[in-house]
Amino acid sequence: MNEMATEKMNFRYPEENVREIITKAVCGTARKTLRYTHYISPPPDVVPSQVLGCSVTEMRLNEPEVKERNINAITIGAGGTFEVHIWYAYKNGKETDVLRYPINFQEFLPVEDFECQNAGTIDAKITISKCPVVVESAITEDNQIKLETELEISAEVIGETKILVQVYVPGCSNDEDED
Repeated sequence: MNEMATEKMNFRYPEENVREIITKAVCGTARKTLRYTHYISPPPDVVPSQVLGCSVTEMRLNEPEVKERNINAITIGAGGTFEVHIWYAYKNGKETDVLRYPINFQEFLPVEDFECQNAGTIDAKITISKCPVVVESAITEDNQIKLETELEISAEVIGETKILVQVYVPGCSNDEDED
């Protein structure tokens, strides 16, 4: 290795020209696809014959929680609710009705690439990467409505970290010959 390559590898700023800044930054992320199966009973004395359609409304997320924390890993608790509206036919297709069914979910997202230099306060932010959808619906042999729902959530862990920056002070130079 030549002398110039060695100098580049060991490059350091003079201490008096470096400042340490503490700032909040994203220290880790996680993403998880959630798939749930629900069996829904229609009102008494109603025997559904066909599911005509489903829609998802009123998506709400709960505040995320930092569940487990150690030096290299963290787990975020994420949860929320949404409501599924199921349009179905009964009496051999002669009548229809809409059933509203709330779905609660709670999951734990492991943040595997967690890198935070400071052990101070850690915040988490949860977002929906893919809105909840009904991927499959059917009538079971025992006259229940079977729904499979899917959604994707993402988490960002925000913590304090330190960065070093070089500071240029006009008029102060280590070399008097420089402009």
